[in-house]
Amino acid sequence: MGDSENPRGCLHRLFSARSVAVIGASRNPEKVGHIVLASIINGGFVGDVYPINPKVDEILGLRTYPSLGNVPGDVDLVVVAIPAPYVPDVLQEAVDQGVGGAVVLSGGFREAGRADLEEQLAEIARSSGLRIVGPNCQGVNYLPNKLFASFWFPPVMPGPVAVVSQSGTVAATLAGWAADENFGVSATVCLGNQVDVSETDTISFFADDPETRAMACYLEGAKDGRGFIDVIKRVASKKPLVILKSGRTAGGQRAAASHTRSLAGSDAVFDAVCRQFGVVRAPDLESLYDSAKALSTLSPPRGNRVLIVSSSGGAGILAVDEAERHGLTVPRLPSTLVEELQGLDLPRNAVYANPLDLTFCSAADFAAALSVVDCYDVADVYLLIFGDPIQGAAEVVKKVGASIRSSVAVAFLGGGEVEKADRPRIQAAGIPVFPTPERAARGIAAAVQWFSRSVKP
Repeated sequence: MGDSENPRGCLHRLFSARSVAVIGASRNPEKVGHIVLASIINGGFVGDVYPINPKVDEILGLRTYPSLGNVPGDVDLVVVAIPAPYVPDVLQEAVDQGVGGAVVLSGGFREAGRADLEEQLAEIARSSGLRIVGPNCQGVNYLPNKLFASFWFPPVMPGPVAVVSQSGTVAATLAGWAADENFGVSATVCLGNQVDVSETDTISFFADDPETRAMACYLEGAKDGRGFIDVIKRVASKKPLVILKSGRTAGGQRAAASHTRSLAGSDAVFDAVCRQFGVVRAPDLESLYDSAKALSTLSPPRGNRVLIVSSSGGAGILAVDEAERHGLTVPRLPSTLVEELQGLDLPRNAVYANPLDLTFCSAADFAAALSVVDCYDVADVYLLIFGDPIQGAAEVVKKVGASIRSSVAVAFLGGGEVEKADRPRIQAAGIPVFPTPERAARGIAAAVQWFSRSVKP
């Protein structure tokens, strides 16, 4: 059920809700109904919040109501945390009250052998236009609206990547990594059993979301293969889409079927579809994160040439190996550039090649070398590798990133406390920083792949 086919049921009202009711709100801090209510409150949601519980008068300082029908105002979104057998009736009440969206955290549906209950939810969605996320999911977080309708309150901060996942743990992991690096996400959506809202719905929504610059998706299979192809054909050339699809082996497909009952399908066919329409396919969780980071922050590379400037010879070699393995070109430096670099006051043991190994250098040496390099058209992306605790690295990277013509990415490793302090500063400046040369090279390759794709809008 797409938004264009059902205006009343569009996802905008769900994500941009101005009022939320938590059905099954609880005073018990160990209950999901308490945790999700606390997440909404602690996340800074600025709309109305209505706990629904007929047995108590107040929870977390908020007046409770015995049912949706008793709520004094309109409700845009209901978050449901009650036993599965009661969910259909509650959702029907939500329809009767004009609610636009529902996030059903409750488990105990098709994954537990109750396909009949799940079909009731599907019928409510089909007949009414109520958009339902889940059931059996960890919830939805949408940072532009300060909406944390999930039973985990992740250490997230606003950022450019929307995470769509058929695993709640995967979504929480990506959001946590992003927060640790001062990077952030625009949203996390845990799809659960996808009785209504599917990966195609959310991909379509975030493709048009101005707060999202790239999408990172973990999928175990497509709910509707034809619908999935139609959506990525429309959006993948419009906004970067990175997908990690599990179920690549026969055993993985069986595991996916038992987890969310997704149809995993042929991995070769899925791979061919991704290549045809410009989707970046990630082989693992780290690559999913790194690719989405690079695609949402790296300025568009003009081509696939990479110049590596490093304080570490070994780290530079690792970067070359990974770059070339992923189709990037590591060109030789022209003799005129080498001569000009040799005229600078760079470290005595510097190696004037690509990688440009500055060895035992300072941040000022990086700045001096790059000011000369940028006068030559030798690379489309500069990969700066800080392999030691180099003081002032963040300040140099920010100045370089703002002044040179080529794209800039950073790998920072072996830098101790200096690295821990500077990596978030670099990332906050909008320049992607990675913990290893290999991960940096893979992220750059993903960005080059997408920006040089043959499929155009």
